[in-house]
Parts: sequence; structure tokens; C-alpha cells
Amino acid sequence: MITTSTDVADRPQVVGAAPEEERNSALLALVAVPLALATVLTLVLLAFGLPMVSSEPRDLPLGVAGPPAATSQIIERIEAADADAFAVTTYGSEAELVRAIEGREVYGGIVATPEGPRVLTASAASPVVSGALTDMAGAMAAGDTSQPAVEDVVPMPSDDPRGVGFGAALLPMVLGAILPAVAFGFLTGRRGLQIGGVLVYAVLGGLSFAAVLHFGFGTLDGNYLAEAGVLAAVIGAGAVGLLGLRWAAGIAGLALGAASLLLLGNPLSGAATAPEFLASPWQEIGQAFPPGAGAAMLRSVAFFDSAAIAGPAVVLGLWVVVGLLLYLFPRRERA
Repeated sequence: MITTSTDVADRPQVVGAAPEEERNSALLALVAVPLALATVLTLVLLAFGLPMVSSEPRDLPLGVAGPPAATSQIIERIEAADADAFAVTTYGSEAELVRAIEGREVYGGIVATPEGPRVLTASAASPVVSGALTDMAGAMAAGDTSQPAVEDVVPMPSDDPRGVGFGAALLPMVLGAILPAVAFGFLTGRRGLQIGGVLVYAVLGGLSFAAVLHFGFGTLDGNYLAEAGVLAAVIGAGAVGLLGLRWAAGIAGLALGAASLLLLGNPLSGAATAPEFLASPWQEIGQAFPPGAGAAMLRSVAFFDSAAIAGPAVVLGLWVVVGLLLYLFPRRERA
């Protein structure tokens, strides 16, 4: 077929339409991309900043020991100072209170003695709570001739008395779960290699993280291998859970899981203070993620002879089980 110049001239001309569409797309991107980035950064700021800004003690487990008449007076003073801050349990003797502190039933307590109240703390459970108990006892004794004596029943190591290492290690632990899940999820489509690679990485990561916290920072002073086992469990639980999401729900599932771990699990862990410093249900949500459960378990193993580790261990185990169960679904290549 021969096309004449007349035929060409008769056709409608669309010169300039494509450039106009490109300009509109560029303008849309110019508005949409900054708006999306600003929204994401705002959510990140809220996720990390809001728990800190609204942080205050809520039903912190506290013990009071001594004769009934004396303990009643102490409880009245505690409730008058802040009725919502502490959940008080009474004990018949100082020895019972000490056992409760060492068993992680309470964060500390006040003992009524003939010489006046004495404060028992456990900075290894939370230096922030330990300081709050000391301040509260001092406020209760305001006007008295002497301040109450304070004894740290389970102290933090002298190299890191404020437990700064716990806060510093939290984000690397979260990234330590996310990065191998991303890497092995893209490197291989074989479930055995994915799971095996993540487990090997978790062991190596646990050993190296524990070495830094134990020998480098001096934050931990318990059994090194036990501490490494806890950290390996935290990393492995998060990574296996994310890999399961990657397998069953594609890249979108992995992205959602990683974002939840970073924006919920990290700031709501209570590792730097205590879970009870978060309002309900945020403290429960935080303890349902590997960072929160792992931090609680690590303190128990490092300082409290593994007391009260059942709950955190169940949480980490559930993340592994759910991640493995997701592998029973057909593999989804795309989001």
C-alpha cells in the first residue's frame, strides 16, 4: 500500500501530547514522592518518639515487707503519691521480698524496719525503675531527719551501671533479623537453604552480639554462651518469621513484617526502661515481638538465674513456629 502526502496531511496531529503527559507525570511525582516520604518519616517519628514522650510507670510490680501496721502506712503513702504507678504486693519478711525480686516477681520494694523504711532495688531489671523507686522513697520521707537507705539487690555491672548497652543493642538486633530475611529470601527459592542459612547466621550473630555486650560494653556479666543463645533466638525468631511471610505473601508480606518489627517491635520493647512504662495495650504488643521478649529474656538469663523466662521463650518459639507454618503455603514470587 502506497501512502500519499495527502493521506498524511489528513491525519490528526498529536505533536506535543507526549511531552505534556510527561510534564504532568513529573509534576505529580514532584508532589506525591515528597508527601509519601514525609508521611513515612512522620510515622517513624511517632513510632519512636511517642512511647518515650508518654513514658511513665503504670502498675509497676512493687513489694512491701514488714509488720502489717507498718506496711499499711507505707502502702497508703505510695497510693497517695501516685495510685496508678505501682501494683503493690505485701510480703511477711525482707527475705521473702528479696526472693521475689530475684525471681522477677517485683522490680523492688520497701522494707519497714525499726530504724525506718529501707528501699530494695534491682537495677539489673531496670536502672530507670530503680531510680524511680529511690526517688519515690525519698519523696515519701520528705521532712524526715534522714533519707531511707537504698540497697541494690541485683545490680547492673559496674562497667555499664545505667544499662546503656541494652538500648544500643536493640536496633542492631532488629536489623539483624530483617537483613538476613531479605538476603536469603532473594538469594534462593529453596526453603531448606533459606531456613538453614538464617539459623547459621543467627548463631553467629548471637555469638558476636553477646561478645560485644559481655566483653566489649560490660553490659552483661552472666554466662556468655547462655547470653549468646538468647540473642541467637531473638535474631532467629524474627528472621524465620519474616522469611515465612516472604514465602507466603511475597515481597509485600516481607515489607509489612519488617516495618512492623522496626516500627512496633523496636520502640515498644521497653528494653531501655520497662514494659510497664508503656500504656496498655502497647506494652502487651511490645512484648509480643522478638525485641521485647528477647530483652526480658536476656535480663533474666544474664542477671536472675533464668527466672521468669517462660513467657518470653514462648513468644520467640511462636514466631519460629508461625514462620515455619507459612512455608506450608505455595511460594508467592511477587507481592
